[in-house]
Amino acid sequence: MDMFWFILFMGVIGAVIGGVTNAVAIRMLFRPHEARYIGKWRIPFTPGLIPKRRSELAKQVGKIVDEHLLTPESIEQKLKEPEFRGEFETLLQTEAKKWIHSDMTLTELLEKTHIPDAGLKVEMKMNEWIDQKYNAIKDFYIDQTVKESLPVEWLDKAEEKIPDVSSYILQKGVDYFSGEEGRYRVKKMTDDFLAEWGKFGGMIQMVLGNTSLEDKIRPEIIKFLSSPGTKELLDTMLKQEWDKVIEWKWADVLEQFSDEKMVNKAKKFVAGQLDIQTILNKPISVYALPFEEKVTGTLIPEITDKGIAKMAARIPVIMQKLKIADIVRRQIENFSIARLEMIVLDITHRELKMITLLGALLGGLIGILQALVVMAFPA
Repeated sequence: MDMFWFILFMGVIGAVIGGVTNAVAIRMLFRPHEARYIGKWRIPFTPGLIPKRRSELAKQVGKIVDEHLLTPESIEQKLKEPEFRGEFETLLQTEAKKWIHSDMTLTELLEKTHIPDAGLKVEMKMNEWIDQKYNAIKDFYIDQTVKESLPVEWLDKAEEKIPDVSSYILQKGVDYFSGEEGRYRVKKMTDDFLAEWGKFGGMIQMVLGNTSLEDKIRPEIIKFLSSPGTKELLDTMLKQEWDKVIEWKWADVLEQFSDEKMVNKAKKFVAGQLDIQTILNKPISVYALPFEEKVTGTLIPEITDKGIAKMAARIPVIMQKLKIADIVRRQIENFSIARLEMIVLDITHRELKMITLLGALLGGLIGILQALVVMAFPA
């Protein structure tokens, strides 16, 4: 009976020692969090293993994550997965549709991006652009002749139009003098002529009898304007004048006009054609809805494919720039040991408890074995 209690006692002692030893060992992984001192002498095994080796641990974990877990190859593989591509495309389409159907005006959108008074600013920029372009064109052509600056085909076409212009002028003249206004103009001119000559004018009228001088002159004017010789003469005159005009320098041409008036007219014309304020005060949907199918069905899939391909190609460079190992190391070094201990214990609570019990079991078995050895070989 004494032998049984002796073996049981040694087993219990061994179990207690084994269990406590494992529990203390597990505890010493985290505790104490800081070094403890007696005077200037640091107590051994303080701080705990993980707090003491936190920097080294952080460095090794960062290296493992960088080289084996979060690698460019794994990220590239994830980007190329059809599921990821589908989710990314759907996200872009959803966001695009929000903007396409938005009631927000362009003015409101620009104000949200900190660009107030967009209409005025656009008009100012447009006017500045017109000024710059006008001055640049003027400086470039100012010393050139019209003939040097205009394309040859333009000059040839203009010269070919001279006969048409002369025909147009002569026909307008015939139409004018055939009408009532032309009749009145000739009559007034003949009346003024006869009045200036006094009695001699009266004598001329007497010679003509009942026929007025206007009735004699007007048909002759129309006949003259309709004559082929008149057209040939006018063609020659216009050709001579055209030859003179194309030899003018633009400096001489521009002297006949006011730069300020020309530029202001150009600005008003462009502003009237564009109507910037009306454009900016319309909702985005007015401009975007006609392109909805093109954007969501064609453009976004192309952007998705090209964007993923470019991201995948740039992943190694991005990973190198990010320095994942350093990020992980800094995060672990700044992580609270108490919080880390709580996380580990919460996750491994059952396993650590089993380790403690295993230590007690092994300690108990060793205690029993020791008791048997002592009894087998008494002193």
